[in-house]
Amino acid sequence: MTIFATEMEDLNLDIFNLLDHQPSPSRGAMIVAKPTVEDYCFKRSVTLLVDHDNEEGSMGVIINKPTRFTLNEVLPDLEIASSVQLYLGGPVGTNQLFFIHSLGDKAIPGSVQVAPGVYFGGDFEMIKMILGSSHDINGKIKFMVGYCGWTAGQLNQEVNRHDWAVLKDRASQLTFSEHDDEIWSKAVALFGEQYRLWSSWPTDVSQN
Repeated sequence: MTIFATEMEDLNLDIFNLLDHQPSPSRGAMIVAKPTVEDYCFKRSVTLLVDHDNEEGSMGVIINKPTRFTLNEVLPDLEIASSVQLYLGGPVGTNQLFFIHSLGDKAIPGSVQVAPGVYFGGDFEMIKMILGSSHDINGKIKFMVGYCGWTAGQLNQEVNRHDWAVLKDRASQLTFSEHDDEIWSKAVALFGEQYRLWSSWPTDVSQN
């Protein structure tokens, strides 16, 4: 290991390990990746937890990773009135389609409320009707392929080793926020001044 690599590792331990106590993950919470995470899927990601159980495990969907595809392209047989962005929800089950929305369980039967104003899944036939209508779904529904999954206790361990910061009661504020490339920085700003170094850490350290 080079001296530079050792220094960077020490910097990571000293600066990015969280000094404040992290709340326990729960359904509706958001987990925010620390800036040194380099994995393509999770780099500067914000993940909405749609389920969390200490004995059964956890499931979440990343909300700020748009793909280069639209829903129209991957499901050409659907009658869709306008182009709909497709997101990467996580590395698991990337052949599966998921959606989150703010339309409510009365408009979309079978939806699960994961946070105030934020719902997961529901009757896809009703979604298809909405997609084929003139309803404006901009800022109301996000479609994604794949999800994030953790076995029992795994997510808690990752939080304890500072891989994630846990953000509570902000799902309705961030999930359908405009400008996907700004959601991570908006989430970090909500943690307060002690996270300022997170926001200023360069996306590509090799270019600095």
